[in-house]
Amino acid sequence: MLWRVIRRLLAVVIRALIWRPIVSLTVVAIALGIAGTALGGLNGSQLLQARAVSSASALGPDSAASPSPIVRTAPPTTPPPAVEEYIKGMTTFNAHLMWEALDPQAIQAMESQGGSEQFLQQRLDDAKQKGARYESVAFIGGYPLRNGDRYFFYVVSRRGFDQNGGADQIFFVFTVGPNGKILKIE
Repeated sequence: MLWRVIRRLLAVVIRALIWRPIVSLTVVAIALGIAGTALGGLNGSQLLQARAVSSASALGPDSAASPSPIVRTAPPTTPPPAVEEYIKGMTTFNAHLMWEALDPQAIQAMESQGGSEQFLQQRLDDAKQKGARYESVAFIGGYPLRNGDRYFFYVVSRRGFDQNGGADQIFFVFTVGPNGKILKIE
């Protein structure tokens, strides 16, 4: 009698699995979930490690030793006063503020190419007389480097700097040394 009931239940389940695909997928998913939990399962970090190992082994023996292509972001970095002063000098057409924000190395490099604070002020005055102005300055972010330097990214919206006097946007990447002064501007 018991065997007949079990056989009858098994026949109903098999028929439901064959004729109702959604039921069968649900039953399989539940069964796998129960089996995985009963066997100890994997938590989220173990699952990620298992995927990384399987990806590395699929790529070959050398890839397991190579660094991960995943880039982990560094902690947020706020700009030092020197960068803020440079931006203030730029937007107010004040070469002295800009020049004071530079590291002595950067000043020496500019002077070796014929630059000076007076030359910079003259260029700023010329732009201002032609109607140039800054509309907005957006700080995008900063990134600390292993050697102690830091990068700071800005996008500047301005008007009147091109021949037509139109609006444009430019970007700046400030490289700041450990002393907080600007080493390079790109």
